Amino acid sequence: MAFEIVDWLLEDLNIDSEIEVLPWNRGMSLTQSKENHVLFSVARTKEREKWFKWVGPFYSDKVSLYQLNGQPPRDKESIKENDVVVVSKGYPEEQILRDEGYQNIVLSDNSGFALQMLIKRRGDYFPIGHAALPCLLSKNNLAATTLRATDVVLLTSHLYLAMSPNTSNEEVARWQRALDDIKRTERYQDIIENHARHCQ
Repeated sequence: MAFEIVDWLLEDLNIDSEIEVLPWNRGMSLTQSKENHVLFSVARTKEREKWFKWVGPFYSDKVSLYQLNGQPPRDKESIKENDVVVVSKGYPEEQILRDEGYQNIVLSDNSGFALQMLIKRRGDYFPIGHAALPCLLSKNNLAATTLRATDVVLLTSHLYLAMSPNTSNEEVARWQRALDDIKRTERYQDIIENHARHCQ
């Protein structure tokens, strides 16, 4: 979904550039330190605010704690004190969990590893966005009913394009106008709906 939207945005802006897939930390570092770089998809948090110039949001998703289906539900305070929450290292959810007093946090390199830790019973809960979950389950050859959402919502994640901090305000505004135009189209709605149905 994000690739399709960014590719469309580049076309509308008449920018001839290639999209490159990089490890998350390398992408963050390059975008912060080099000119003319754009990183996506990035949750805009208070900590990250000063690191980049921002365009978006191009999508929003609610992040909840999930557990294996069939496990007994527990209230938030019980989870905080007694259960293991597996979270991807460096994601905003990690800091939120710490700030809210969760006692047993285990860090994982990425969402796929975090999911596998749950499957192997090395963790009890895992935070992920509602829209992101079906694709993650599909990529790991797991049924849509493998996990169930709890009532614990950690945040609503607004996904942005993060631009190099030395990008001019005029260029940021140009990108924002183009994205706003895209979001008003039927094609954009089709992309969002197609992503939810088919993980593309």
